[in-house]
Amino acid sequence: MSWGLCYSSQDHTIALPLLHVKAVANLKELAAQVKITQTYFNDTDEALEAVYSFPIPARAAVCSFVMIKQDETRVLGHVREKEEAKQIYNSAIAQGMLAALMEQRTPDVFKLAVGNIQAQEKVHIELIYVTELAEDEENDSIRFHLPLHVGARYGETPDAQAQRLLQTSGAFLEILVDVEAVAPIAKIGSPSHTVSTELGPDPALPNAKELPFSNYARISLSSESALDKDFVLTVKSAGLDAPRCIAELHPTLPTTALTLTLVPRFKLPDVSRQEFVFLVDRSGSMNGARISAAKKALVVMLRSLPAQGSLFQIASFGTGCTSLWEDGSRPYNQATLDDATRHVDGMNADYGGTEIRKALQKCFETRKIDRPTSVFVLTDGQASDLDGVFKAVKGAVANAPAQAYLRVFVLGIGNSASTAMCEGIARVGNGTCMMVGEQETSFTGKIARMLKAARTPLITNIAVDWDVPAVEVPTAVDEDEEFVMVHDEEAPDSKGKRKEMSVFDETLDPLQTENQPAPPPPEVVLSPPAQVQQSPFKIRTLSPGNRLNVYAILQGKTVPQTVALTGLAEDGSELKLSVPVTLSHLPNVLDSPPAIHALAARKIIQDIEDGQHAITTSVPGDADLLARTVKASIVRLAKTYSISSSQTSFVAVDESGTQHASPPVSSIPERPQMKGFARAMKRTPFLASRKMAQPRARFFAVPDSSTDSDGGASIEEINAAAASLRSISAQAGSELSSQNQKLDLLLDKLSASSSQMISTASLASDSVGAPKADEKLNNFFMTSRSRAGPSRTADPLPMDPLETLARLQSFDGCFAPGVLSTVQLNVPADEARAALGVSEEVFATIIAMAFLSTKLGPDVERESWEAIYDKARAYVEMALKSVASTVGVDELQAQAVSYLAD
Repeated sequence: MSWGLCYSSQDHTIALPLLHVKAVANLKELAAQVKITQTYFNDTDEALEAVYSFPIPARAAVCSFVMIKQDETRVLGHVREKEEAKQIYNSAIAQGMLAALMEQRTPDVFKLAVGNIQAQEKVHIELIYVTELAEDEENDSIRFHLPLHVGARYGETPDAQAQRLLQTSGAFLEILVDVEAVAPIAKIGSPSHTVSTELGPDPALPNAKELPFSNYARISLSSESALDKDFVLTVKSAGLDAPRCIAELHPTLPTTALTLTLVPRFKLPDVSRQEFVFLVDRSGSMNGARISAAKKALVVMLRSLPAQGSLFQIASFGTGCTSLWEDGSRPYNQATLDDATRHVDGMNADYGGTEIRKALQKCFETRKIDRPTSVFVLTDGQASDLDGVFKAVKGAVANAPAQAYLRVFVLGIGNSASTAMCEGIARVGNGTCMMVGEQETSFTGKIARMLKAARTPLITNIAVDWDVPAVEVPTAVDEDEEFVMVHDEEAPDSKGKRKEMSVFDETLDPLQTENQPAPPPPEVVLSPPAQVQQSPFKIRTLSPGNRLNVYAILQGKTVPQTVALTGLAEDGSELKLSVPVTLSHLPNVLDSPPAIHALAARKIIQDIEDGQHAITTSVPGDADLLARTVKASIVRLAKTYSISSSQTSFVAVDESGTQHASPPVSSIPERPQMKGFARAMKRTPFLASRKMAQPRARFFAVPDSSTDSDGGASIEEINAAAASLRSISAQAGSELSSQNQKLDLLLDKLSASSSQMISTASLASDSVGAPKADEKLNNFFMTSRSRAGPSRTADPLPMDPLETLARLQSFDGCFAPGVLSTVQLNVPADEARAALGVSEEVFATIIAMAFLSTKLGPDVERESWEAIYDKARAYVEMALKSVASTVGVDELQAQAVSYLAD
């Protein structure tokens, strides 16, 4: 897939020079409103029609598109049904008008076609989207993620004229972020880039002096060149995890939108018997730091499983799928834990492509059905068949027995991991999703949250009472009938009598057939929107430590005083929380809908696309009618709240009166400064059309480690395909030996080039903004990576103290005596053990517990090591009970803390 503004010339795709990129984001509460403006220059002597593709997070709602001409005229985009938008665009192009069409390709990739860009003119593309913010590694912290793939992939040096424009326009990339927190900001920074941070509100605000200084911050980044990775900003402030509900009145419509958010904190007994399946992506693109991150996550997760009643399995997938134990999951004990650890240490990214649907189906088919199952997917990729993947997950979850329910969790690894796929699988799988950037060296808090959610029993009957008056709440029948059918019945005549018809008309031939097209299906007429439209339509996941976001659009302007969240635990306990509602006064960006309404509408549409809705037909079993009703419901929501969707597009037409002839694409000459790029393109066949050029295959001159959802291939995937080609060639017979030798020579060159690029990219990623290890903390550890066995993976992540300790813990929680040669003490080990009066195993475990609870440092959240600690504590308690000890665990741990070196 091509990122940036491109056009087709002589069957090749050419990129227009990208002169400037500016991103302005406003972070308030737990949402962000982002405006991205990109400036392109048509340096040819012909009018062009070009294509612009860009990525955004799947959880975001694109709510505004503006095309700005060189004379500063703003051409606004309007939301129309997809086919209608295409017709408007094509008609405008045929008339020689400047026009643009923006449509959704996948939930996290959008495409814009711009027609009749005049020669030697600049075009500004302005996009606005709103997105909710994800939780970060620590408690009370959030993460803002800005994809930068557009500027990174097509920021080649333009020709002399464009270069002069670039020099006069200043920096190539500008990022400006304004942060407003509900409490003083405790920590703010970027793990991906070096930024400039200034505390306090923007002095330009009229009431700046009245605002609390420590609750505001301004972050900026300026670069003269394109960046090669996404921008990430983290903010920590007290109360970000606290429950809150924000209401927003629509400025023109009679509706009120609300967002309820919190990070739950409650304690329930763990699920007593459960199966854990770890599905690991080992495709070629996982090479380097990504496979190392997956292995590190597995080491900690395996030690965090409950010691009693657990079965587990490790499956690896790429082009195919294999399992550690082909006969199924095995009981969790020391022998199976050792086998699994050796298996993890030997993992490499050598499984070819990314066939995630087949791998998931295999896991679902081989799971145990006598207990709940949690599947953990660790991947960096994306699927070309998202609908098929979601369908497989939804079907497996829906068909699971009530007492053996299925949940699917996802850990997305790397900057190119598809948020649409990762978050989508977790959403329809009733699990949670965490994303880990390539520059992150510590993410144990994220995997700990996932495991905690998996160990928490299923909460049922989760509902939100939006405090809507009873008389306004639709009945159950109304919720299931969101539309009515209009039947075209025979109308009576003016006298109230029906028209008479002869039973035997001699003028008609009963054997004669009329060659007429079938009548169009009757139009779907939707009922008025329900009084409460909520997303998630049915809340299926509520777990400690994992943020819950619920949205609603209420008809009317009445703002509720409070909302109530309720749920039912397996033991019959009722969970309940009442949250007061605060009215938002957040100003809206010009030409953009209100943020909470846009996000709520996006989430409701997402539910409808997932099949989570109350839409039914008055004709049971009519699949066609259901599909048309679903489409009509999506279109109505998207048009009402001005957002792009799978069924709607933005279309903008400059009707100022200036018209130009639309030139044929083949008449556009090749630009001199792009000759090298064009020569690379000539090695790849393209489908060229006047509207858009879609590649059949891709061999880019520019390194690109990401994967595509529409057939593009990264260098890693080329290597994976090469492995398949070798296999096919070998099976073809000895007569192909000479061809095989030539192929091997070519592929070896490709592989060497790929490895060098991947290694360079990984080193660059690790060196920019990566947190430094605490020297005092590292002094506690005397071991190195050799303890984990040999590793053939390039650029492994350094083993942190938590992973080192985790590898020394047995399945039952006991720590090996190796802890005593790893953790430094201020007294001889024999003397400390004698003072505690416990066995060698208990002593090593107590020392490990003391270290975990006091020496990991403030940056390592308790939930990162809580499961490991709890297993160790349970082991010590049982050991002390077996010898009738009168000394408690807390007393022993407190004494052990005093023996730890400073």
